[in-house]
Amino acid sequence: MKQSARMNFMQIDQPPTESLRFSLTPRALAEALGVSESSIKRWADEGEIQVSRTAGGHRRIALEEALRFARASRLRLAHPEALGLSDLVLAGAAQVNASECAERLFELLRTGAAGEARGLLLTWYLEGRPLADILDGPIRGAMARVGALWEHGSQGIFVEHRATDIVLQALGQLRMLLPASPPGAPRAVGGAPSGDPYLVPSLGAATLLASTGWGVTHLGPQTPRDALLEAIAAVSPRLVWWSLSSESGAVAAALDLPAVLAAVEQQDAFLVVGGRAAAGMVVAEHSRLVRVSSMSELDAFARGLSAGTRPVSVGAGVAAGIA
Repeated sequence: MKQSARMNFMQIDQPPTESLRFSLTPRALAEALGVSESSIKRWADEGEIQVSRTAGGHRRIALEEALRFARASRLRLAHPEALGLSDLVLAGAAQVNASECAERLFELLRTGAAGEARGLLLTWYLEGRPLADILDGPIRGAMARVGALWEHGSQGIFVEHRATDIVLQALGQLRMLLPASPPGAPRAVGGAPSGDPYLVPSLGAATLLASTGWGVTHLGPQTPRDALLEAIAAVSPRLVWWSLSSESGAVAAALDLPAVLAAVEQQDAFLVVGGRAAAGMVVAEHSRLVRVSSMSELDAFARGLSAGTRPVSVGAGVAAGIA
């Protein structure tokens, strides 16, 4: 009887390198994608799929590389369970138009359907949708509606907290599945300032930057100024981000801004500020301060900076929200 490819998932032949620890055989990836094993081997030989070799010379494909290839080639996973991604099975057929995305995600978050929600977000990403669009569209729209449920009392608070946890799970899962940043990749560090307890916006920014190849250090919410300064000195980033989602966070950021800008300038870096409360932070323009109004703008700025393009005009405009 032909052995199932599922038995080959994460199969290891005493890997000689760390990179082989979480890897798939060509047969396992072929089953997951619904293609032949010979096609996988041909794509590997042509350089379309990056492979490692065991001590015996057998091809092994890192899980994150398999997902990168599926996304780049727009090959829908026929059997995601072969990759251990059961959430994609729960999500089912996820091909919906953009106007339906936020509504579908909202219903899953409202009812606490964690597996389906995680699978839906991962499916949209693997279909090739820009992560910035997913963050600016379905996630932002759905979480805004969930947040409005606070007005209905304790039940709304419960639903909002549960939905936040589900989105954090989804972003964390996606970030874990992204390829590691290459050697010499530009580095970014950031979070939310003191007084700002919101997790989703800053993690969304961290995940977005990681998806474009940046080496990311995410400090999370409620990050004191001195901790951010220590991180900037230790990481030597090209980009520092601040996610401002609360008025108290915006007040703290305004007070901390001179010291942070001085540290950023010393590193020849830029401070990118966004978030729904960023409009309340009234400060003078600075050559190292960049305001963004969406994840798409953060994405565009980060890609330009990593490509060596310095902004012509920075500090202009008012940010409406990161995530």
